Amino acid sequence: ADPTRQMMIAELRSGEKTVGEIAEALEIIQSMASHHLAILRGRGVVEARRDGVNIYYRLVNPKIGEACDMVHDILMNQMAKSKEFADRLMA
Repeated sequence: ADPTRQMMIAELRSGEKTVGEIAEALEIIQSMASHHLAILRGRGVVEARRDGVNIYYRLVNPKIGEACDMVHDILMNQMAKSKEFADRLMA
């Protein structure tokens, strides 16, 4: 549910990236990116591999991005319905 982690998942949909690349793309500091990636890793959303000094992250399953899209669509639909209802009440 955290917006930063959602953006990380979106960023990783295009493929494996280093912590630095993710931090740069999201315009956050590298330590913050590492913290959020550790949470995603602990929850089984991403996996990491080390290559020299770099740590690369990728989605465990590409369908994770698709699932996020579905949840996003459902929430947006719910918000639109709530707005319509509120608009009718205000009329």
